[in-house]
Amino acid sequence: MIRKLVATTAALLAGATLFVTPASAGAAAFDPNPTIGGNGQAVPAPHYATGARGVSAPSYLPSCPFQRVCIAVLDYQDANINTWKIYDLYQCGDYSFYDWHARGWIRNNQSGGAVAVRLNSTWSVLSPTHPVDNRWLDVNWEPAYHFRPC
Repeated sequence: MIRKLVATTAALLAGATLFVTPASAGAAAFDPNPTIGGNGQAVPAPHYATGARGVSAPSYLPSCPFQRVCIAVLDYQDANINTWKIYDLYQCGDYSFYDWHARGWIRNNQSGGAVAVRLNSTWSVLSPTHPVDNRWLDVNWEPAYHFRPC
């Protein structure tokens, strides 16, 4: 106990900021509240899918309606569950992401040669792009600021 007190005092004297967590607090939940802006396009209300932590999300994510691009972002996570926020986009145009972090999913169920793309902060296309392929594909949302479904 004395060793911990000495180390804490030394850290404070050196200008460190200490964060104290109550002993009763559990592991912090991942809860960023990701949203999407339409930039003139309609943004349908999201729906949600929840599954057990450690289970691959595509096994419990819903199908994507025909002629839409579905995108899923982690909305909540704790020690037992993952909850995904899912948007079914049906209008072409540009969308902007707010608080989209880590990995997620894209399912392009459009027709023809419609390719969905993620764009960075300078509106440059990020690889890989997402051609029509009606299955959930893993994607990294971290570098993406914008999204163009077709």
